[in-house]
Amino acid sequence: MMKEHVVKTRLTDDEKINWQGFCQSCGISQSDMLRMMINRVAPNDSINSGFQEVRTNRITIRFTSENLNKIAYKAKMEGYPNQSNWARATVLSSLYREPVLSNDEINVLRESNRQLAAIGRNLNQIARVLNIEFRESDKITKEMIKMLENRLNQHKQKVNDLLNKNCQRWSITDEPFTA
Repeated sequence: MMKEHVVKTRLTDDEKINWQGFCQSCGISQSDMLRMMINRVAPNDSINSGFQEVRTNRITIRFTSENLNKIAYKAKMEGYPNQSNWARATVLSSLYREPVLSNDEINVLRESNRQLAAIGRNLNQIARVLNIEFRESDKITKEMIKMLENRLNQHKQKVNDLLNKNCQRWSITDEPFTA
């Protein structure tokens, strides 16, 4: 068994109140929070020697009622069917540092691909008229090309909004995504 030591420090009244409030809002004791912070800042391989991996594909996490209410609210607002799906997406996003899409967002991207395919067909038709049937090129007007450009810009904005929302949700980046 590893020998345990006591760590002490002096805090002002304000620091002590802030520390207690922080630990309480996280639902973690002051000792456990300090231990977690020390392990994060100064990791030591011997600390991990007591780590026990779970033997099933299930991890149980306990939250305060206040935190559960916040999780339920965020899950509902972001289109997740329940808190577990939202929590899983949060963990995966943190683990892989990539956006994790909800079903609604996946459907938006599928629709995006359908719209891009339609725009691609329009561009192919224009290219065919301009390159092969040059005699009929007067059928293509500036307005038609401008309309196609507007559809592309609207589409790009929709996808950018989706990606920005997702990146902000998982705090992957503070910078907005632009294509």
